[in-house]
Parts: sequence; structure tokens; C-alpha cells
Amino acid sequence: MSSSSQSEWIRSALLQYEGPLTRYAAHLTGDIERARDVVQDTFLRLCSQKRSWVD
Repeated sequence: MSSSSQSEWIRSALLQYEGPLTRYAAHLTGDIERARDVVQDTFLRLCSQKRSWVD
């Protein structure tokens, strides 16, 4: 996968899932800042995985 298509895929996933995941994580943690950190860390881990694992 080219870096531009990977970047577009990541951007699309962030737009679609960041808000709902942050709200859910905030519900679980009781702390919006912690929730944002958890979601960001999760997306960073996802980005470091092989693309075929997340299709």
C-alpha cells in the first residue's frame, strides 16, 4: 500500500471512529483526557500494524 493511500485510510478511520471511541473510553475511565490518550494510543498501535491485519 502506498503511503498516501495508507494516510487516507488512517484519516478516514480517525474521522469515523475517533469520536465514538473517545466517548466510550470516557464512559469507561470517567476522564475525558485519559480517554483521548487511550484512543490516540490505540490508533498509533493500529497504524504500526501490518495493513493486512486490519482489513
